[in-house]
Amino acid sequence: MKITDTQPRVLAHIEIDVTFQDLASKIKTSGTRPEIADTAKRTLDKVKTMWQPAAVYRWVEFQQNQTDTMGRIIPNSDSPVDIDFGYSIRFLRHATHALVSVYTAGRELEQASKKAVGEGEFLEAYFLDIIGLIVLDKAGDRIRQFAEQKAAESGWGVGPFLSPGSVHGWELENQTELCTLLPLEKIDVSIQDNAVLSPFTTVSCLIGLGDGYDEVKVGSACQVCSKNHDCQMKLH
Repeated sequence: MKITDTQPRVLAHIEIDVTFQDLASKIKTSGTRPEIADTAKRTLDKVKTMWQPAAVYRWVEFQQNQTDTMGRIIPNSDSPVDIDFGYSIRFLRHATHALVSVYTAGRELEQASKKAVGEGEFLEAYFLDIIGLIVLDKAGDRIRQFAEQKAAESGWGVGPFLSPGSVHGWELENQTELCTLLPLEKIDVSIQDNAVLSPFTTVSCLIGLGDGYDEVKVGSACQVCSKNHDCQMKLH
């Protein structure tokens, strides 16, 4: 089976709810410091309507050279894009197609955090940054679900979530090539000369799909790391 619709798609707004329990699980505050929990709750209540997560994504064909770390992304209507996936190529050995996406929590929380810092409200700024990361993670869950649904419809499995600049061997500089496949301006995202996305709470990713995969849920490449049981940066 082959995916025929390879045009970029835009999710202009992703409906996401962040609860105090979500925030509390990240800050791990104890009962001996109730003022910290109170500030966290006030901050969350203050920005409940502020975040504006959005995403762009597209389905592409995928090929690789079995002898090196290069992979070729083939959008039907555009020229192929060759990318060096480094160590992460091992997670794409079974991929015949892929979901490519960039998603963001939006600029509003980042701007609010900078404003809080300027006013000396450092604890509030910290909570705003954490809230932004929670929103980003929940937006990423939607992208993972897209990959899982498409794979199920096609009788395939899915590979792990891969992102340039992560700990899995795919260099950040390759984010530039990946992002040429997507209209970032549609979700108010830009990429800088150093390959960093703006706003900061933005992620690019690629998830491989194919009938050689056994997994039906998108996991992470953290599974191969010897520190995955106690790592604070562990992904899904």
